[in-house]
Amino acid sequence: MRAAPAFLVVSLAVATVSASTDPPVNVGAQAKGARMVVLATVTDVRAAFGVNDFGDQLILSHVTFRLDETMKGLHEATVVVTLEGGTVGDLTLDVSDMPKMEKAQRAVLFLTNSAAGGVVPHGRGAGVMTLDDDDRVVGTNLTVDDVRAGVKAALAGGN
Repeated sequence: MRAAPAFLVVSLAVATVSASTDPPVNVGAQAKGARMVVLATVTDVRAAFGVNDFGDQLILSHVTFRLDETMKGLHEATVVVTLEGGTVGDLTLDVSDMPKMEKAQRAVLFLTNSAAGGVVPHGRGAGVMTLDDDDRVVGTNLTVDDVRAGVKAALAGGN
């Protein structure tokens, strides 16, 4: 009889932990919607004032990535991705759903073309999965191998 209350306590603790984490990333949906999926390393970040696809005037960071692996799309040596936010002089714009990228940082990128002709993350910040030193997507238990498998399954018609 004591096992039932203990099970209930453990179940409630698990539900609380699950509720406090971000929803799982749907790699398959991201891969299907993106024009290109790559594993890449930041080589340069330059911020400037600009206009986004919605006509908003703001600070944009133009991030140059060296492409280490192409999972979907045509392989290129480098790509410049435009992210909202950055620092110009003493003025910084932080955009809550966009990552801040730094030189040498690695990421899996789900990319699409912007209306202005540049390249942007598909699904805004969800299109940039930054990696830690162990090749895990920051804030998740996903590894680069998990992402590769999800992309492959999505492109094969699964997921």
